Amino acid sequence: MMAKLIIVMPQKKHKTEDLKVGTLIRDVQTGDLALLIKRVDLFKEMDEHPPLWIWEITWTGPATDSLNRHMPFIEEAVLGLLDGGVWEIKGDDKP
Repeated sequence: MMAKLIIVMPQKKHKTEDLKVGTLIRDVQTGDLALLIKRVDLFKEMDEHPPLWIWEITWTGPATDSLNRHMPFIEEAVLGLLDGGVWEIKGDDKP
């Protein structure tokens, strides 16, 4: 008899529209807080490339120091961390 392996992927519940300048994000494990500062298209000057959106993020909290206070993140990574439950949007009342 063969056993079945079932992999459950997190559902995509967050969208690009959920991320705005001023959005406050909390790292669930450390409790650190992040503020979305600016959204930038990394390939803005290159016509042949589709946009690659990067968020400039500023962090504060017990696990934050001078090395990780100001960190850029690819927008898809931010959405993945939110959907995976690693981060949460503060004041987010969505399921």
